Amino acid sequence: MKLPEISVRRPTATLMLFLAIILLGIVAMKMLPIDLMPSMEFPSVTVITVYPGASANEVEEQVTKPLETVLAGAESLTEINSTSKENVSFVQLLYEWGSDVTSAANNARDLIELVKSELPDDAGQPVIYKINSSMLPVVVYAINAEEHYNGIEHIVEDRIAAPLRKVEGVGTVVYLGQPEREIEVNIDPQRLSAYGLSAAQVSLMLQANNINVPAGNINMGVYDFTVRMPAKFESVEEIKNTVLKAVNGQVIRLKDVAAVEDSFQEKEAFARNHMGEGVALMVQKQSGANTVNVADAVRKEMEKIVPQLPSDLRVHEVVGSDEIVVKSIDSLSTTLRDALIFVTLVVLLFLREWRSGLIVFVSMPVSLIAAFIAMYIMDYTINVFSLMALVVSIGMVVDDAIVVLENITQHIDKGSRLKQAAIFGTSEMGLSIATATLTIIMVFLPLMFMQGLVGIMFKQLAVLTCVCMLVSLFTALTLTPMMSSKLLKEAPRDKKEQHRSKLYMASEKAFQKIDNGYRKTLGWAVFHKTPILCTALAVFVITMLLGKRIGTDYIPDFDAGTVYVVYETEVGSSAEKTDSIGQQILEIMLDGIPEIKEGAVASISGQTPSGVLTTVGFKEGKNVGTVLCRLIPIEQRNRSAAQIVDAIRGKVEAIPQIDKVSVKGGSAVATAMGGNKDPIEIIVSGNDLESIRTAASNFEEKMKAEGSFANVSSTVDEGKIEVHILVDKDKASQLALNAAMIGSQVRQNLYGSESGDFTEGGEDYGIVIRYAPEYRREVSGLRDMQITNLLGQSIPLSAVADIVEKSGPVEIQRRSQQRYVKATAGLNGVSLGEAFETAQRLVDEANLPEGVNAEVAGQVDDQTSAFRSLKLVFLLGIALVFMVLSAEFESFKDPFIILFSLPFMLVGVILAFFVTGTTLSVITFIGLIMLVGIVVRNGIILVDYTNMLRKRGYLLRDAVMEGGRSRLRPVVMTSLTMILGMLPMALSSGMGHELFAPLGITIIGGLLISLLTTLIIVPAMYTALNHRVLIRERAEVRRTRGQSDEK
Repeated sequence: MKLPEISVRRPTATLMLFLAIILLGIVAMKMLPIDLMPSMEFPSVTVITVYPGASANEVEEQVTKPLETVLAGAESLTEINSTSKENVSFVQLLYEWGSDVTSAANNARDLIELVKSELPDDAGQPVIYKINSSMLPVVVYAINAEEHYNGIEHIVEDRIAAPLRKVEGVGTVVYLGQPEREIEVNIDPQRLSAYGLSAAQVSLMLQANNINVPAGNINMGVYDFTVRMPAKFESVEEIKNTVLKAVNGQVIRLKDVAAVEDSFQEKEAFARNHMGEGVALMVQKQSGANTVNVADAVRKEMEKIVPQLPSDLRVHEVVGSDEIVVKSIDSLSTTLRDALIFVTLVVLLFLREWRSGLIVFVSMPVSLIAAFIAMYIMDYTINVFSLMALVVSIGMVVDDAIVVLENITQHIDKGSRLKQAAIFGTSEMGLSIATATLTIIMVFLPLMFMQGLVGIMFKQLAVLTCVCMLVSLFTALTLTPMMSSKLLKEAPRDKKEQHRSKLYMASEKAFQKIDNGYRKTLGWAVFHKTPILCTALAVFVITMLLGKRIGTDYIPDFDAGTVYVVYETEVGSSAEKTDSIGQQILEIMLDGIPEIKEGAVASISGQTPSGVLTTVGFKEGKNVGTVLCRLIPIEQRNRSAAQIVDAIRGKVEAIPQIDKVSVKGGSAVATAMGGNKDPIEIIVSGNDLESIRTAASNFEEKMKAEGSFANVSSTVDEGKIEVHILVDKDKASQLALNAAMIGSQVRQNLYGSESGDFTEGGEDYGIVIRYAPEYRREVSGLRDMQITNLLGQSIPLSAVADIVEKSGPVEIQRRSQQRYVKATAGLNGVSLGEAFETAQRLVDEANLPEGVNAEVAGQVDDQTSAFRSLKLVFLLGIALVFMVLSAEFESFKDPFIILFSLPFMLVGVILAFFVTGTTLSVITFIGLIMLVGIVVRNGIILVDYTNMLRKRGYLLRDAVMEGGRSRLRPVVMTSLTMILGMLPMALSSGMGHELFAPLGITIIGGLLISLLTTLIIVPAMYTALNHRVLIRERAEVRRTRGQSDEK
């Protein structure tokens, strides 16, 4: 028993089955997490190692290079990059897509163990981070205080961060900008030397007098007493009075050689907002957690926390990542609703009968709701791409039901009983609609196996579209015949009894006029097939030539309601100076952007001790800062983020202390898919550092002179002045010294060391010993520094070493274990493809010295790779569709006729791009791939019906004419449902429309022209390729007429 027969014979079971699908789909939908993009884990591992007090060169030589050497042997590694900066090393490992990142991280950890002993003693433990989309902060808060500012660290940690970490779905909570208390021991080197002491001895004495010793037990009969020696410092005064030595009865205390102060660490990272200096607190979610739910839960917890904080503390939300998620999803949901309405109206317009309209309409919600079950099973999220799949599917899921319903209606009109018509009408069309659905699946099948970031992003779209199509096929074979057998009416025996509404009669006259007009046009086209086909090919060639003028992009950026400025001050600037520049930019934003959401502005600058800013997407360094603001919703402002960026860029660039600056208004999609790369990067590599720095600087100047680029910069810096201590090893040896002793004592005196902790109120604060600030400001003081030798004698540093000033790099970048620098740029009113051509021209024209290489990279690299893969998917999809059609028609000619309309779909797409100013991007490329399946479906309907008529005895031309006339309404109807279903997407103006509107424009443009080619060009080509049959039939007609005349 076939599916149609089972469903018609058992209507209750069929109804219950679909009700179960709907119920499970609704439950699954409620349980699905909501996010902006599909959950993804980049095949990347970053190793961060802190080396306090070290220059970029020292970090490279002593930390980065050893790590690179051992990590280069990691499994499935494709590329290794590194950045060495003052105090910190970043080593990034890139793996093949599809690699198990957890295993990769474990493998990297094992390899690091092999080289850990070679790293400097003062270097921190290498920390491994797995990069995924959940690392971006869900919520960022700015916290200010007045009276309690000096103690804000403990308030933030104990009363804000700790409760937030317990919120379900929260991964980590990090904060920066807070003053951190420490006990400073600022040594006077002259007094120290006078008493014959060294800083190292002071450190040892402090540690020796700041200790609690568990001494054991004393057993006194039945009693057991624990013996302890509590000797930890209990006050700062006690630290000051620590005895260092006694000379001739004179006691030398710490306060005699040093100033002991209860103070705060020198800040290297600053955070501020419109209310002044404060703390920035960032909340990250757990991988796979629902962004919207986590953000809501964090806000609710914060509402409970704030009333319990001191009255002078102010908390402002600066960033809420869920806002863009909610608004983008709402925008697409609205598009989905509007598309549903438009498709329903088209169905009712053509069917003109509520019963038939209801039968077709039901196939839409059933197919779409079933997709949520698949999403739940496959662990997908509700995101922009999954909703795009549902919007795209709306116009296609009704096609099968329309074809089946039309055939059932024809059987009813011929006098069949309802059940009989439902069973046989559906069975007759089963193979045809299954083949049409299979063609759609064949188009998307290669996309499901596509590797790389684009494959991950669009796999959900492909899978869910296929699920919707399969469910619509199942619905057409089961629910449609069942409902038809219950809702449709049998045809009256007497045609006069058939009642038609006035609306039906009026619309029928209009359809008849269209039918007659099309019949005349088709007859002329079939008779003049050669000029028609030649004209069509000429139009195609001309349009393709025009298509070369269309720009190309990677991922369309969209107005996410965020503006941010990334700036760098001159090399060697202190963190305080960088913060002051951030304050100026903050004021420019507050004065020049009235669209800023209240309290949603912040400046973050400097470098964190652990490099944590890098892990949440910020650039960091003592001379680096980021100022960002969140705008009011797009519907409430008159300017886009891009226009606001243009308005303030000039003011920001005019700040004299800024060395480099980039003003942007971007989105999380572009940032994630772009991998934090600039659109254009010219990578210059070679062995000679000065040569590649010069070449990169030249490229930077040339790019600034071009009008195609904005935010032009480079990684070339002027170099930071470094003081080098050149030890004379022979002299040092004669004076009982060596390089290690000299280096460790200089580091102790300048950078300092932590000599135990001071505990108060249950909190530990470091005791840091070093020279007083006035002895750390001048190079001359370094020459007079006293170094204690093995005999306990004090030797001036100048006696064993030369002190010279040299220039050293602030940042050293390496790729594949070779140094490189790069010139970077954004786009200035041009497409990514046009900018690439300009950059490539600059590289080709450059006269580079021997051993220096330059290449254009950045997002354009990702675009090139994505386009290469998508072209393969496009061609493979066409090949698979051809195979399916060949198998169905048992012919190579008919599939060629059907696929002949594909080139002309490109004509419509290109014209749509010109009219709307759309560029060819990854999104529009996906639209082209989808068009293959959609356009082919219409061709199948037409060619298959024409072949059936010929089998019934129709002459070729008569079959073509009747096939075109009979299939006009189904072809137009299925095309209009898709076109109008995509119209809300193409015309959308909500948040994120820049991302998905190009998909709608592509499909609408392609379908409008392919509709014409399917109805006119395909019949003409059908006739042309069957020309011999036409000649034979004409000869047969003449012979028949001749025989009739003879009689």
